[in-house]
Amino acid sequence: MTQPLIFTSKGNLPLADLHHEVIWDVSNDKIIFTESYFLGDECVKQSSHVKFLTGVAMSGVAST
Repeated sequence: MTQPLIFTSKGNLPLADLHHEVIWDVSNDKIIFTESYFLGDECVKQSSHVKFLTGVAMSGVAST
């Protein structure tokens, strides 16, 4: 069976060779989830996902 790979800035690398780190930044109006993969001390992949907890105000929205 082959090892799972992940695409990084260094090309496809075995997932087992990387250190995985997750950071949650939670505030009253948003949640930011950041996921990083490190090869030694070098960050080779990072992604962030943002969830806004407050809605958009409807003032100023045109209606027909």
